[in-house]
Amino acid sequence: GTGKLLMDALGDRLQKNEYLLTGMDGETFGHHRPGMDRALLELLTLPGLPTVMISELPERFPQVEKVEPHPSTWALMEKDLEKKVPFARWDDPDNEIQKLQWELTDLAITSVVNSKWKIVSGEVAETKDYRDWLKSREMLDRALHSDQYWWASARPWWSLEMIERGAFELKETILMVPDVADGVKERARELYFEIITIGFAWQREGRVEELAKIEDEEIRMHTDAALPGLPKEEIEKMIKHLEEEMEEVTRNREFERAALLRDRIKELKEYIKEG
Repeated sequence: GTGKLLMDALGDRLQKNEYLLTGMDGETFGHHRPGMDRALLELLTLPGLPTVMISELPERFPQVEKVEPHPSTWALMEKDLEKKVPFARWDDPDNEIQKLQWELTDLAITSVVNSKWKIVSGEVAETKDYRDWLKSREMLDRALHSDQYWWASARPWWSLEMIERGAFELKETILMVPDVADGVKERARELYFEIITIGFAWQREGRVEELAKIEDEEIRMHTDAALPGLPKEEIEKMIKHLEEEMEEVTRNREFERAALLRDRIKELKEYIKEG
């Protein structure tokens, strides 16, 4: 299963004195991906591949080398590096919705920061205008969550509800700033409307499904390369995990994702038949 795939991928590295740094959201295992908690336990108990804390690395690897890391995230893929778009799932220049989201985000930040009613820590909000600015500052903190951009990527994750929520919170933040110009307010309303309108259009016209399919196919190219080395029973375990995940996302009414999982299950079953 997963353990064998990892060991095969590491290959000769297992015989070398080096480490592999890993990191992932805890809720991925079991919450977002039902059944993956078992895969995690399998990885943590693999013989020949001990797991240690980051704090233990200096003792095990005392030699230090300073490097300048590339801009990157846990979701970075090679194609993103080649295109010089390290934050593609949050800020893709080819994603029309994300461009509008960031315009609205910049508008909200600028409106709050440049207000003449801005107060600093320790000052008292003595008038309504000061209190309204303070409220807008608090609203801005809540509105700047990265989920709204992530769920607009359709790579493969998509949620119009999260997109709308983020745009609404940013718009309301701008409207709360006491001295914001009427033109800025109007642009905020326009951006909010454009974001959700394009989102509905993407769903209606199949754009979301198209982007998600492309992303899944590219990820699949990496995973399928290891399939020939797996026995039939291991692939059947993968199918079982995917079926559990499909049931979970269907209960959550994530039907586009369920359809992608259904297609992947079908492909794996066809692979077994051909093998």
